[in-house]
Amino acid sequence: MKIGEVAKEYGLSVDTVNYYVSLGLLVPQRRGSQRVFDERTRRDIEMILELREMEFSLHEIHRVLSLRRVSSFASGEDLKELCSICEEKKNHCLRECDRLSGVAARLDARIAELRRRAASPNAGSGVPLSMLDLLCCPLCGGALRISGADMDSRSVFSGSFKCACGYRADIKDGVLLTPNKNRDLYDKPDTEREMYKNLPPHLISLFQSSYNWMTERLARIDMRGRTAIETHANAWFFMHNHQEYLDPRGKYIVVDKYPETLLMYKKLIERQAFGRDILYIADSSVNLPLKPGCVNLNIDFFAVNEHNFYSEAFLLADLKKYFAPGAAALGTYFYFDAGAVSMKRLLSEYPSCSANNFNLSYFEGELARSGFVVRERGDAEFTTSSGDNIGFSFHEEGERMYLMPYLAEMKK
Repeated sequence: MKIGEVAKEYGLSVDTVNYYVSLGLLVPQRRGSQRVFDERTRRDIEMILELREMEFSLHEIHRVLSLRRVSSFASGEDLKELCSICEEKKNHCLRECDRLSGVAARLDARIAELRRRAASPNAGSGVPLSMLDLLCCPLCGGALRISGADMDSRSVFSGSFKCACGYRADIKDGVLLTPNKNRDLYDKPDTEREMYKNLPPHLISLFQSSYNWMTERLARIDMRGRTAIETHANAWFFMHNHQEYLDPRGKYIVVDKYPETLLMYKKLIERQAFGRDILYIADSSVNLPLKPGCVNLNIDFFAVNEHNFYSEAFLLADLKKYFAPGAAALGTYFYFDAGAVSMKRLLSEYPSCSANNFNLSYFEGELARSGFVVRERGDAEFTTSSGDNIGFSFHEEGERMYLMPYLAEMKK
């Protein structure tokens, strides 16, 4: 029989048969340029398959075949050796059974714990009482009065904030809902976290590299009695999976245009139970119900880029009135190096997008014009492929997209 015929008969690939030949497990005769698989070689294949089913390694199978080849198992000593090989394999399998039983027991415990965590109710949170002093009317700057509040000693879960000028914002499910609702037609709330699906591993590694750089700098920033803000959570959201790095003595504000996205992340954050004071604001504008100068740190992981998807204005310039003197900006900016095709696609997919988006020179210039001085910047790493991911659907394969972490400080 020829190699293709014997491979088909025994359900093997031709490559596998060739591999066995290269190892000496099979020793077919040669006739010219072809190997011929005779009856003896086919018996070797059958023994290989039988021993494989009994978990013998190829090295062990070669040992058994060698015994048969030198004596056809006629020698009593060879039979004893074969018996010893089989006993060694049986004992190895028994040890593996014990080991795998232990692994299965550990997995049972892990599954039970995960099910318990999944079934346990979230520790509900709302608008923190400790952060009410940060709020004011965005129209007139007046004080907001709360009415119809459902609350406990730490949070307000529902109710309304009203100003004498007529402004009103409601609290629902612990999220502060302003009148500035989203009107954009080119986006939708990512409540299933589709943005995080189908990211290629190498791009996730770039994310992690920036995360590491940011968390290291975050640990150096004194947040005692201070406030940090992160906007545009519907895109990429840094704080939710880095809560352990958030100083519990600080206050944290999360802003997005979609209440649904905020509620989804609020539940994820509550399930992690780190207990940070977090104010969730659903607002599609940059005219937030916050007092001027109340923010000490802006956290940005793609938020500056995301803002330019729907606005020509620079995010930090739009938020400038909320920054205290000496406020810091910690983030990662995404930009293209000669990404002409990617930008063309981006502007086609998002007609409201700024042509300056993903532009490092623009970012650096606007950062300076907004009153910030860059104190540190990490190494800008790049990818040439973002995979089949909705977040970077515009990224042309082969064009370099960089991620640059940075720490800037506002001039006092």
